[in-house]
Amino acid sequence: MEAWRQKNLTGGQFPFNLFITDILEFPPHWHEEIEIIYVLEEELVIGLHNELHTIKPRDLFLINGGEIHFFVPPPKKSKRIILQFELSLFETAAPKIQSHKIITPLIRPDHPSPTLHRDLEGQILQIQSEYSQKQTGFPLAIKARIYDLITIILRQVPLEPYSPVERNKHLKRLERLEQVFHYVAQNHTRGITLAEIAQAANFSVYHFTRFFKETTGMTFTQYLNNYRVNQAAKFLTDTSDPITEIAFKSGFESVKTFNRVFKQLKGCSPSAFKKGQLPL
Repeated sequence: MEAWRQKNLTGGQFPFNLFITDILEFPPHWHEEIEIIYVLEEELVIGLHNELHTIKPRDLFLINGGEIHFFVPPPKKSKRIILQFELSLFETAAPKIQSHKIITPLIRPDHPSPTLHRDLEGQILQIQSEYSQKQTGFPLAIKARIYDLITIILRQVPLEPYSPVERNKHLKRLERLEQVFHYVAQNHTRGITLAEIAQAANFSVYHFTRFFKETTGMTFTQYLNNYRVNQAAKFLTDTSDPITEIAFKSGFESVKTFNRVFKQLKGCSPSAFKKGQLPL
């Protein structure tokens, strides 16, 4: 699906993505890269496998490739480091990672394994330090830390193999969900009924509603509003178009609804967002 907008600090120079962000909400999405989230400030709630996990400062959260996840809007901005890296970096161990699931994705400082949290945290903080200081050879140093992280994951993170039935079911879910995401991307500027989107995904309305909620943790209407608001945020940032025009070309039927939903999801009005007056 479309990557929700964050600034990749590596600028595409490396086979991994590095973000330091405090984005309030992040709708359901998935990607092939493995993702590690490290919380710096405030709490963060992450949905994974239709379960919610509260992540506190210094907690780590591991997400395998192809797993649907999302961030729930917190009361306060939660600053965090997000690191994503491609399976190709695992080289010959890549098939093992693809065929296994992470048993306990949330890793706290008091994790039963005394070295796991310490080792992962140490590498991530070194990556952050290398990037911020940019001393001579910092790209090589970051790559070295990435390989250290991979080694820690392979040696210390508990993994469990997917059964063939589980894997097949998971792949079918991703395929169906991708159909939905693509349909929304192509048609979000007009009204989309439940009957219409259910048919696009080859479901009855009842089974689609249940499938989407179980898979993403939110209703289709919530997802559609999230998508439209994020499209509007791009227009507000990148264009000088009037807010009324942005509301309609993002798929909202009225400016009043646009203002209400935008503030609910972004924590401020569209006009404040455009001026850079974001909530603290």
